[in-house]
Formats: sequence, C-alpha cells, structure tokens
Amino acid sequence: MQFGTISACFTYVVLLCLVVGEQPGTRWIKRILMGRPSITQVELVEGREIIGKQSSWLVTLEGFDTPEKASELQGATMLVRADDRPASLGEEEDYIPDLVGMDVIIEETKEKIGTIVDIHNSGASDLLRVQLTASKRGKDVLIWIPFVKDIVPVVDIEAKRVEIRPPEGLLDLNVPSEGLTRKEMRKEERKRKAIFSAIRKRLTALGQAHVLDGLTTGDETQRQALMDQLMTIDFGRLQQALQHAFGLLSSDSVAGELQPPPTIPQANWADFESWTNTKKYKKRPANSDNDTARWWFKGLQLVADGEVAVVVLAGGQATRLGPGGPPVKGMLELNLPEAKSLFEIQAERLLLVQELASQVYPEAAPQIPWIVLTSDATDAPTRAFFDEKEYFGLDESQVWFVKQDSLPCVDLEEGHNILLESPWKLAVAPTGNGGLFSALHAQNIVDRLSEEGVRYVQVYSVDNALVRVGDPVFFGYAHEKEADVGVKVVKRNSPDEAVGVVCLHKDSEENPTHEDLDTSSEDDSESDDTDMTRESSTSSYYGVLEYNEMTDTLRTAKEGDDLVYRAAHICVNLFSVDYLMKLANPKLELGFHTALKRIPFMKEDESGEWATHVPDQPNGIKLEQFIFDAFKHCDPEKVALLEVNRNEEFAPIKNASGEGIPDTAETARDMLLALQNRLSSTSPEAGQDGETNSSLLRAYICGI
Repeated sequence: MQFGTISACFTYVVLLCLVVGEQPGTRWIKRILMGRPSITQVELVEGREIIGKQSSWLVTLEGFDTPEKASELQGATMLVRADDRPASLGEEEDYIPDLVGMDVIIEETKEKIGTIVDIHNSGASDLLRVQLTASKRGKDVLIWIPFVKDIVPVVDIEAKRVEIRPPEGLLDLNVPSEGLTRKEMRKEERKRKAIFSAIRKRLTALGQAHVLDGLTTGDETQRQALMDQLMTIDFGRLQQALQHAFGLLSSDSVAGELQPPPTIPQANWADFESWTNTKKYKKRPANSDNDTARWWFKGLQLVADGEVAVVVLAGGQATRLGPGGPPVKGMLELNLPEAKSLFEIQAERLLLVQELASQVYPEAAPQIPWIVLTSDATDAPTRAFFDEKEYFGLDESQVWFVKQDSLPCVDLEEGHNILLESPWKLAVAPTGNGGLFSALHAQNIVDRLSEEGVRYVQVYSVDNALVRVGDPVFFGYAHEKEADVGVKVVKRNSPDEAVGVVCLHKDSEENPTHEDLDTSSEDDSESDDTDMTRESSTSSYYGVLEYNEMTDTLRTAKEGDDLVYRAAHICVNLFSVDYLMKLANPKLELGFHTALKRIPFMKEDESGEWATHVPDQPNGIKLEQFIFDAFKHCDPEKVALLEVNRNEEFAPIKNASGEGIPDTAETARDMLLALQNRLSSTSPEAGQDGETNSSLLRAYICGI
C-alpha cells in the first residue's frame, strides 16, 4: 500500500499521508535510483500523527538517525503489506491500490473510456489519472478526473469499475494539447541534465566513463537512444555482480564435503495405458501401489483445482544454432513431419494436460497460467509470434509475458570495461535463468499467483523438445513429498558428458542458508539481523556441480556399474509459491557467475574513428545467475528429486546441426519421432471406454 512522499526533517521523516499507524515493525521504502524503482526494507521504531491543515505523521526509522541519512529518503514512498491494511474503512473510502487498474465507464452510455492508472491528492480533493482507451496520433492520452461524488457516483470494487458523470467539456478540457509548452520543455531539459549528471558521476566513479563517448558524436536520435539505455541500467548492481562473480573465481567454489543425493525415486510410465481404463480413471486412486499413477492423478487434481502454473525460460536467442535461424529459440521449427515450433509443441502439451484434467474432473475447466520469461532481445519477437499464432489455441489471458533484467557485458582486461555494441548502444545480456526470481517479484507475478490460489510452479527451458509441460506426475510427486523445490534428473551417459550434476553440499560459510534465515514467520519485524549471518555455520544443502568444476576423481567415481555422481540436472524444476515468496528476501538474492563469450564490439581507435571488432576467442564476460543456486536456501528435506527417462523427457537443442554433433534440432526431432514410434508399436488396444483418455495421454507423452 502506498502511503505518501517523504521530506527530510533532521533525525525524523515526515510523511504526507492519511494513515501510517503507530505499530512498530517492518515497512518498505520505494525510491527511484538511476531511473529505476528500488525497494528497501526498513524498521519503523515509532510514529505519531501531526494534526494540522493536512494530515501527516512523524516517524522514527531504525538507522536513519542523522540529517544526512534522513535526506536519502526525500521524495520516497513508504509501503506496507496489503494484508496489514486496516480491514474496516469509512463510508465512501477506498484504498488507492484497489482503484488503480479499474475500468472507467460513462454512467449514461455504459461506454468504457479508459483505465485508472494513478490517484493524486491535490490537497482539496483526489484526482483520478485515467489513460483513455482511444490513443491520439498513436500515443497514449492521460487525463485527470476529480474523484468527487457528483462526478464519480459509482465505485464497484468487486467489478473493478467506476462509473462517471462528467460535466460537459470535462473530458475534452483534460486532453493535453499537442507538444510541450516552453515551460514544460525547460523543465524536461533540466530533468534530463540532472539525470545525465548523476549517471556521469556514477560511471566516472566506476571507471566506465568511456560509455559516454557516443554522446559527442552521431545525431540527436542516436544520442537519445544511448541516454535512454543508460537510464535503464543499474550500475550499482553491475558493480556488485562483478565483485561476487570474481570473488567466486578467486575462491574454491567446490570447497567442503560433497555427497551424491540419496536414492532418487523414478517416474515409471511403462504401463501408463492401464491408467486410462475408464473405471480406474474415474476412481482417481489416491493410494495406488503404482507410484507414478498415484502422482499422476494427484497432479491432475491440482491442475483441475487451479493450483499449478508453468514458466518457460525463453530469454535466449538462437544465435548458436547457426545462420538462418529464428530470432528466438522457441520459434525454432522441427519437422515432425509437420513443421511445428517449440512454442507450439509446448502449448499443445499444456492444452492436453488441461483436457486430461477435465476428463477426470468434468466439473473443472482449468486454464494453467503459462508464464513466458523473455529478455530485451526476445521480448518483442516472442510477443509478436504468439499474436501471429493466436496463442496456439490457448486463452490469451493465461499467457503472461515477463521480461527479465539485463546487465552490460564487460571485457576480460583488468578494469573490466563495458563493451559497446555501437557508440550509442551498450552490449548487454540477460541475467541468466536465475534472473527469473527477481523478474517475477519485480513484476508482481508471485503475488498474482498467490492471489489466484496457485501452489506450485514448474520451470523449464524452452530448448528441451521432450519436456513434459505442466507434468501432473511432477506436481503430484512434489505435493506428496511436501516439497518446496522439485528437481528432475536423468542418469549421466558417461564420465565425459558435459552436464551439471545434483549433489549435496556440506559446507561452512558466512552466507545465510536455510538454517541461517528463518523466513517462515509472517512478522519479519521480530527477526534479529544479528542472526542473519553467523561467523561459522555448518549446513547441508542441494546444489548443482557444473561439469567444469568437477575433478577427474569426482567425474569418474563409480559405485558398481553406475557413476557415483550421476544425477544430471536437466533444468526442469518446480518451486512452491510459498518458497518463491521467501526468495523475495534481499538477503537471499542469488549471486552472479561469469560466462566467457565471444562478443563483437566497437571501439574508438587512435584516430578517433569507431571500428568493429569480431573476436575469434572469448573476449568478454556475461554475468549470469543460475536457477539452481536457489536450491541452497531450501531445507534439503524439502527438496524432492525425481529421476526420469532421458529418452522420454530430455532432448536439448544447444548446437548448430552437423554430422556427429549432439544436441541439435535434428537429434531432438529424431528422439521425438523414436518415442512416438515406440509407443505406437507397443501400446495395447485401449478399448471403447478408455479410447479417448488413452489417445490424449499418448499424445501428451509423445509431445507431437
């Protein structure tokens, strides 16, 4: 809930707002730093109301006990949890967040004219900031509407709409005139110069002032493009990411005791045809001796009850797949023999799961949210592709696009200068699959999932052609194990297979783990920061040991005929929504790793000319977060590993096609067709009653 802006006042902070509350505890401060919103957790020590012409509060915040510290919060906004708001309101009172997003309807004609995007208090009354449905010259139009009873007689919170009775000329009067006035232009110019000054100061302090060289050349459009990009980048986060990543390189990243996971249960689909027998199918066996069947039916119940969602990691481009490929991996087509993109194959599997759930639970009509994680490079083409394909038969409302952050790429030289794609564009890269968590929280997706009753979220990579999207077995297994993290694994093929392996770490370190941080309490204000970091704590946690981190001894160790470290991570994971909530804690933010890449760049030579360089060896670093680093903060008893058949669920597409090259579009297509052929040749006749269910289940398993 937004309370109001803040102005500095010595050791206190004055809030211009209606209600703050005197109860000490956790609050959050929202500020704009380097052009981007930043939220910081603070502790309210005490507060009291100041009676005057306008209601305000005088509060004391822990740690803000000097004029200098208080001034840091000037112009900021204080936030509290929505659940902590007073439950009862006075007559004709509403909370601001409940109004934002509501439709604005003309009372007489019932015509929708726009949407409320903000509320402003002018002192005498509130004003609704409304974005009109009809644009003007291709641009959005924002107008002000007085929030008074005579003009806004109806506020329907449940229906998410307000009805207005505007006086003649009000709507036209509010429409802004073409262009900016001279006063507005001067104001915008002062604002631009202030932002530029702050950016220059920060870049100079970081030794990265060279990225501003493009502002002395090119046309106004190019220079503005550079300024626009600079305003979107959190350079403080870049510095922290570099420090963490190179700190890992200088330390022993696999220090401590390593152990293979305990015995891992296996998903066995061998007799799946028997599940589709009509009588058994409708019985929905909760106590079946067949583990996989039991998990399947429990998972279908979760689907039918609207308690699951799916995330596809689709931020990667298809550059590694060779020339002539699509701009986005998910758009890659496989000839099966009918050409289908990876997105289409996965959407069809989602539709099949929904249909299978409705077969078992006829009263249900589930729509599984499909969250598509994109990046700066893939967002626009992905959205356009989904529009073009009419969302592959899915309801448009169940597809949620979320764009993850990017960070600049830096060179390998000492100082790690930011690389430039052109004089007016920094070379940037997505923050890796581990960037999922911050993106979900920044765009309020986790809160939305929680509000809609979702309990479990499956996460997978778009380039796995055999992935079982929305897998009921996976959901049912995790639910039975009461897990917060689920991990699918396959057996490593050989000691030389370049895959990461899941293992248990037993380590002593200073970073907070699941034992150091109790995030189960709803009242965070009672936590003691001195307990967040221990001088030395021994903990066990799951992690993934990457192939290049494994010694020869670990890589080749055997137990009988099997490799000891054989649980290959295939980037098909599951997280409870409760656990995703916990990962919002800043102290649990994932660290960064370095990825050495060949990154084309431009550089100004001695004569002042800009020249393009295309390296033939790795010359730069992309900073990435890994999704499996999130396992570390989960109690190992709450991590559920499930072994699946590689030939049924893991067909990655990583490389350009070529003779003898693994993990290509051709090898993935061959695995899909081989699975279909095996099931077609071995499946018994289903019988009349079970024919429909059997056909749907076979189609889901085959994925085509």
